[in-house]
Amino acid sequence: MTLRKGEELLKKLSTKEVYFYYDDEKGIAQVSKDVFLKKDEFIHYPRGFDGGPKYKTIKKIRFIGFKKKVPVGLYSSVNYGYGFTKTLGPFNYFINDNYKFKEVVIEKDGKTLFDTTNNILYLNQNDLQLLKDTFSSIFKKNKGAVEEILQILLFKLFPKSFSKPKKKYTPSALSSALSSWGNSIDEFSDDDKKSIQDLYDKLSLGTNFLSTDSLKKTKQIIDNKYIKATITEFKKLLVAKSDTPTLEKKWQTFLKTNSWIFSSIFAQPVILYGDEAYVGGKTVDNKNGKFNDFLIQNKLSNNVSFLEIKTHLTKTLENSAYRGNDVFSVTKELSGCIAQVLNQRDNFQKEFDSLKRKSEKDFESFNSKCVVLVGTIDSLTDKQKYSFELFRSNSRDVEIITFDELLLKIESLQEVMSGKRTSKTTKAKARNVRAKSK
Repeated sequence: MTLRKGEELLKKLSTKEVYFYYDDEKGIAQVSKDVFLKKDEFIHYPRGFDGGPKYKTIKKIRFIGFKKKVPVGLYSSVNYGYGFTKTLGPFNYFINDNYKFKEVVIEKDGKTLFDTTNNILYLNQNDLQLLKDTFSSIFKKNKGAVEEILQILLFKLFPKSFSKPKKKYTPSALSSALSSWGNSIDEFSDDDKKSIQDLYDKLSLGTNFLSTDSLKKTKQIIDNKYIKATITEFKKLLVAKSDTPTLEKKWQTFLKTNSWIFSSIFAQPVILYGDEAYVGGKTVDNKNGKFNDFLIQNKLSNNVSFLEIKTHLTKTLENSAYRGNDVFSVTKELSGCIAQVLNQRDNFQKEFDSLKRKSEKDFESFNSKCVVLVGTIDSLTDKQKYSFELFRSNSRDVEIITFDELLLKIESLQEVMSGKRTSKTTKAKARNVRAKSK
């Protein structure tokens, strides 16, 4: 008597064919699959090695839209008992141990869903492929790591018999690692960040991996994110309510760290020449030296400019009107700051020759510009804004800029870079802000 072992057609109905798996030696005789005749659909009934169910609760796996072919990630051979392949073992074990799915429906272009109400797991082809590729790369990575360690140990133990192993990258290891990234830069260590930067440099400079267009787009994305982060940090400083020397120092540190902002302040291609730079003014007994908050230099002409900053909480106008109810005088803080920056420029120009000879850097001073960054427009009443604009529009040698105006310039720059605003509308927005303050 010949023992049966394998899958056989048991019966053919008008709508489907029913197959059984037999293993007479193990006493297995159970339904293995249904193949529908009038629609692109078939069902596998997973079988354990010794017969019976393969999973705790999953009784069948339904395939829809695959033209009778088993998709990746599942066994196509009845000899393995059907069901998920070894590669998808982690996923298989997870759903088997934590859910009570009775059926798995895999539809080519269908949905992916945990239907715990009806105990049905839905997967489509793309997501099934993602699961398979991800776990495949992990297994390859682990296998590669084991082989690498083996080669290192063999070389260490038997250096005369084995050559020093070469570094070898496991394909898809990077994509596998990044698949668990939560999109926060804080998740990366300093070594991670350096490796990413080194990789980007090698790809962008040493290969044709990145096209000119993709490099431009990548730079645009990076610049946009950087400016966005700067705006966030700027706004955090703006919420400070206590005007202290510490706050002024924080603003100085912020501007020094983000020195590209100086180009927005001066509307020129400028660089930070120095912070807290000595600009002269010492007496014969080496006292009363003058130091400027920021010495800014034009990239093209080398001409320097002077920037003095206070804080966004520094008052620019007195609370009480000087005459009537619409004429306000500037505060001593603002007038003192103006006098200070003018004094610094005066000392610098008087001692220009001496300072230039002693400096290792080249610079010039052609009627150097003075700028004061102080206070906010929004802190003023409408009548105060009128007096403020009259005052600063008639300040010939010193330009006065407020912190909220500077923030507006940076936000406008971000809008231009993100494509939300053209340069014309940016200028129009700035004019509207000025008009409202008058």
